[in-house]
Amino acid sequence: MTVFSYEETESDNPLGGISPADVDRIPFGAVELDRDGRVVSYNDTEPDDGAPAKSEMIGRSLFDDVLRWASGSVIAQEFAKGVASGELNVVFDCGVARVPYKVRMHLKVSPILGTFWIFIKKLRRQAA
Repeated sequence: MTVFSYEETESDNPLGGISPADVDRIPFGAVELDRDGRVVSYNDTEPDDGAPAKSEMIGRSLFDDVLRWASGSVIAQEFAKGVASGELNVVFDCGVARVPYKVRMHLKVSPILGTFWIFIKKLRRQAA
């Protein structure tokens, strides 16, 4: 597995340029994509996140329509490489300015279904 870890100030951080409000709107949960990056299914674990309703997301391009800030980012590039090779297992841990947590995006292939998954979650710091 390849793991990319970024601090909030690193220029290569794919989430470094988005606002805290944009982070709050990320559809945390699981998104199943076809080879073209179109949403096949979606598990909304935070229904009031400001993202389009589930029925509106099905069939839409995740990178062009839903998470436009990720279009052209290293995340979209790694997805495209994984689709081309048929092998995708990469994690992005990204810090975002003014947000007290990092965001983890785990991109995986489902060889049985022929689809691709992105699992998204907030990484909260534990009190010592």
